[in-house]
Amino acid sequence: MKKILASIILGLVTIFMVLSYSKISQEYVLLEKVKTKLIDYRQRLAPEKTYLHTDKDVYTNGDTIWFKTYLVDGITHEVSNKSKVVYVDLVNDRDSVVAQRKLFVNDKSVAGDIEIAYKIPQGTYTLRTYTKYMLNDKEPVIYQKQIPIIVQKLEQGPSLDNPMSNRTLEGFGVTASKSVSGIPKIKFYPEGGDLVTELPGTIGIEVLDGNGNGVALKGDIISSEDEIVTSFESHEFGLGRVRFIPREGRKYRASFTVDGKEYAYPLPESVSSGYLLNLQNREDHILVQVASSPDRTLEGTLLVGHRRGDLIFKRIGEPEDKSSYATKIFTSELKDGVSHFTLFASNGEPLAERLVFIDHPNNDAEISFSAPGKVYGKREKVNLDVVLTDANGSPLKGDFSVGVVSKNGIDQGHVNSFKSWLLLNSDLGGRIGDSDFFFEDGSKHRKFLLDALMLTHGWRRFVWKNMLSDTLVKMPKISPEKGIMVRGKTTKFKLPNRPKETSVILNLYGVDLINSKQKTNEQGKFSFGPFYFTDTLEATVEAYDSLAKWDSKKSNFSIALDEQWPRMATTIKGQQVQNTIQISKEYAKEEYQRKVTDYLYDPVGVTQLEEVTVTDKDKRLTRHEMATNSNPTARMTTGPFSSRLFREDVLGNEAMSAMDLLARTPGVRVTGTFPNQRLVIFQSIGNGDPLILVNGATSTVDFLQQLRAIEVEFIDVVKGPDLTIFGSKGAGGVIGIYTNKSYEELVAQEQYPGVVSFKVQGFYKTREFYTPDYYEEDPKKPDYRTTLYWNPDLAFSDAGLSQIDFFTGDKTGMFQVRVEGITEDGRPMAGLFDIEVVD
Repeated sequence: MKKILASIILGLVTIFMVLSYSKISQEYVLLEKVKTKLIDYRQRLAPEKTYLHTDKDVYTNGDTIWFKTYLVDGITHEVSNKSKVVYVDLVNDRDSVVAQRKLFVNDKSVAGDIEIAYKIPQGTYTLRTYTKYMLNDKEPVIYQKQIPIIVQKLEQGPSLDNPMSNRTLEGFGVTASKSVSGIPKIKFYPEGGDLVTELPGTIGIEVLDGNGNGVALKGDIISSEDEIVTSFESHEFGLGRVRFIPREGRKYRASFTVDGKEYAYPLPESVSSGYLLNLQNREDHILVQVASSPDRTLEGTLLVGHRRGDLIFKRIGEPEDKSSYATKIFTSELKDGVSHFTLFASNGEPLAERLVFIDHPNNDAEISFSAPGKVYGKREKVNLDVVLTDANGSPLKGDFSVGVVSKNGIDQGHVNSFKSWLLLNSDLGGRIGDSDFFFEDGSKHRKFLLDALMLTHGWRRFVWKNMLSDTLVKMPKISPEKGIMVRGKTTKFKLPNRPKETSVILNLYGVDLINSKQKTNEQGKFSFGPFYFTDTLEATVEAYDSLAKWDSKKSNFSIALDEQWPRMATTIKGQQVQNTIQISKEYAKEEYQRKVTDYLYDPVGVTQLEEVTVTDKDKRLTRHEMATNSNPTARMTTGPFSSRLFREDVLGNEAMSAMDLLARTPGVRVTGTFPNQRLVIFQSIGNGDPLILVNGATSTVDFLQQLRAIEVEFIDVVKGPDLTIFGSKGAGGVIGIYTNKSYEELVAQEQYPGVVSFKVQGFYKTREFYTPDYYEEDPKKPDYRTTLYWNPDLAFSDAGLSQIDFFTGDKTGMFQVRVEGITEDGRPMAGLFDIEVVD
């Protein structure tokens, strides 16, 4: 009997040990899987981030936007090992690109400039920067900045005594305060994901009006028994948080009063079985508290924390943890930024999640300035010494740029935009109105609001459920660009849906002929490059099949080239759009003064003509008649056309597509985003799609998406009663597209199989900012520049020292020296120094 009992006990112990080992093994397997996935994410799928530093924050027509774009690895914030090509677009309020730059990034950054046309319409434009690789995301995370452009016209006899009209600032009604629209609505975000009955929980609160603006208000949390449990308050951006213990069998609501009327919103109901994850940022450490309801256990759970994909914390629940444990994470060795903590069950199911922002004082860096004085005379040389150090005073090096600008032309409220974008906006889900606010000082109030922001926003870069799945992770469709590429595919002649494997030869005709040969893949795709050049080069691609039996078949192929410029959706969600500044009349006066002196000493675009006498009537054809004669098929819509748009009348059409032109054509609306776009004509007879005619031939939206604006001469739109002559086919309206010689040349290329000729645009060659030297130069021309100095490559020595030298001009007033950049170890920072110019 004793032997049997001993055997049973031994068997039970063995089973228990096996089960325990299996359970522990499962937890460690999960931990190793998390580590592996994060390593894979960092090595193969790590995002990129960009940022723009501009010399000013507001411009006028004829001005130049001097900028520097930074490109960094999205995890380390150091040099990206992916893309070497970055794009900068200037976009108008209709989402059309009016200027575009393609730039080569040798290290972390590259400088550029955009000269603003004199005839540009006044308005608020968007300056954005990105790489093609970023467009792999459904909702690309790109940096955007609003640029107000004021249009000033020099009237007859420009004079400095009458510098401007009040009409100059029409359309810029920017005010500091925002009015509340509608009854505020409250959103609730339980910390970790759920409120758990009988456990102390925290709820993040976000109060928004009808326009999505944050609202500050006070209210109470009231139970279903009409008992006031606690009070709550929302602050800037409508953010707040409240902590209480939900009781079993009770529901809760948030109640507040507006204009004497009470409103209430129900809180999420608590669950009787679940987990809590509470994080408290105490500056030098993060206090982590994990708890579960009595019917659950923390044994075997896994808590991990990562910062942008870099694992910073891991803990497996031990038997002694039971239903709660607490631990500290010291932040002195951690880098700043959003950290993402997740509590997993042993099977990989996420149980609770929480974001926390790490901002340790040891990570702070400082830019300090020293100068003989802060007040200077006109055309006096300014010498500034700049020192870059860490929190302990040790020297730092990095990549920085500097601008010296009239204080009337810059936004005083966005000093920390580089830091707020790189460490906050680019990693958070949702949209933050003014992220710089959270870094203006180190007050407890701002840290409280920053933590409330962490409670109300989610991690945007990846979802753990997808990350840990066993499905094969697909590589991004768009590869990082290392230089200028020539890509495309070969198909059977004039059969674009029949790809054909061939041999292809690329010829680039520059100073030296570049000749390259390769075989396509089975889908007929080819890719040449990367190349680096700054000119626009003539090029040809030839395709042939050396195995074909007949010579006539060896080159019987068509070649379709990929677009050289990236194509973006018109609406980019989740991005930062820097707030428009309060435009000052003083700045407009300063710019007008500069324009007048430039006009008097160097008139722009002005040609004096000799007097002529008109002795007969003008017999020249009108532009409409000339267009109709040059395109005979235009008579199909010329008679009944309701509206006509000439491509040359659209500013910035060089960078547009035919769809962009249609979006600006009266009576036409373009809906959806590429490639799922649709055309709608107002005042059509029926509800169907419009009839699309290209040079009189029926076409489709797919074709128009591939047609460039520069290939279009004009567009006719037929709607309303004029549609009757087109019958039922034209019930949805008629769009007539009429092309020019550029399109005809492209079509002619398709007539010759096996070869295509085209142009390849090189990288933009940045102009050099002009800085006068009044020790050497003729001082006759007045100098009313609002940007005194711009240097996109401010270098620091090993001792962390740099120097800025420039001359003041003839404009008096306050100027600001703004230094922005990023250290070698990935810390974004900025420094400001004010000077005054007097008579």
